[in-house]
Amino acid sequence: MKRKLIAILLFPLFFAGCIQDEPLGIEADILEVIVPDLPEAVQLGARTIRLSKNISRINIWVSDDFEAGALSPEFVLTRGATIYPPSGTTRDFSNEQEQTYIVTSEDGNWYREYIVVVRPKFVFTADPTGDGRTRTFRFENYQTFEGNFNFHEFYEISPTGNKDFVWASGNLGFALTNSAAPAESYPTFAVSNENGSAVQLVTRSTGSFGAMVGMPIASGNLFLGTFDMTRALAAPLQATRFGVPYAMGEPLELNFWYKFQGGYFEDEHGVEQRDFPSVYAVLFKPEIVDNDAVLLDGSNVLTADNIISVALLDPSQVIHSENIETAEFSFASIPFVPRRAIDAQRLANREYYITIVFASSHRGQYFEGAVGNTLIVNEVTLVSR
Repeated sequence: MKRKLIAILLFPLFFAGCIQDEPLGIEADILEVIVPDLPEAVQLGARTIRLSKNISRINIWVSDDFEAGALSPEFVLTRGATIYPPSGTTRDFSNEQEQTYIVTSEDGNWYREYIVVVRPKFVFTADPTGDGRTRTFRFENYQTFEGNFNFHEFYEISPTGNKDFVWASGNLGFALTNSAAPAESYPTFAVSNENGSAVQLVTRSTGSFGAMVGMPIASGNLFLGTFDMTRALAAPLQATRFGVPYAMGEPLELNFWYKFQGGYFEDEHGVEQRDFPSVYAVLFKPEIVDNDAVLLDGSNVLTADNIISVALLDPSQVIHSENIETAEFSFASIPFVPRRAIDAQRLANREYYITIVFASSHRGQYFEGAVGNTLIVNEVTLVSR
């Protein structure tokens, strides 16, 4: 009995020693954020915001008629990490004021800085100086990614003068294959021209890593929506999340200027195919789950049942340039083709979403395309009724 008692007493000490031997955590990340004192009626997004580890700027989206003030965000962190100011601290978020948080790893050797801001969500509206029927994008606004990579991010300027990162691309996924590449070596980047700047999309080889995971090419792309890095390898079609709230009249046509230089590739059956760009716009009514709009993705952006109308580039109309450097820009106009009747009340209530998508290879989402395919796009205008 005495030996058994000694063993029982020693076991907890041994078990505790095993726990203490576990190395301290080295991660310093915010995994989730929730603002419990933000009214659900004004929050244009999920109550719990789940973050990719590559994100350092946290936008808490609200309706454009909400004036934020003192709020108390709460954070879920990686194991053992701490945050300053502490989770639940009340801070002033009025006038899109940026608040900084520092997350420190459990071992104290690593830290990350996060910027949190409460902002009106970008809504696709008409040009402020126009007739209320058109919206034009010129891709004049871009910056180098705020992180460890060098690729360009495109944004729009909000009415309050802030940056709206409503344009997304797959550049962050490409960074997995060549993180040290300069901006011009990524699939999507800005270029200068006689009118200012444009966006250039190039189909790139992803090298040995891409070939190993069955993703040998990366099509240059740019779209209204977000890119979910957490799904880039496991579910790449779901990594592209298409759509922003729409607040214009019924869309009639998508106009843009472009240059394109394409090549040939072998499809999955070994048949040589001519590659061409993919350009389209989609108006849809998203399902709302937990107060958040369910966006379209690469698996259903052209086939979902909740699509209202689509403008789709006809590949037979694409003008191919022999030398894209010296070619002149060509003009394209794509009409919206209705798939179901538009509801005037839902349109007025901003219940519809829209996306505009450009890609250098039309089957790029399936990792098929001609390496070197190049599409340059400028002066994109949506015309509504």
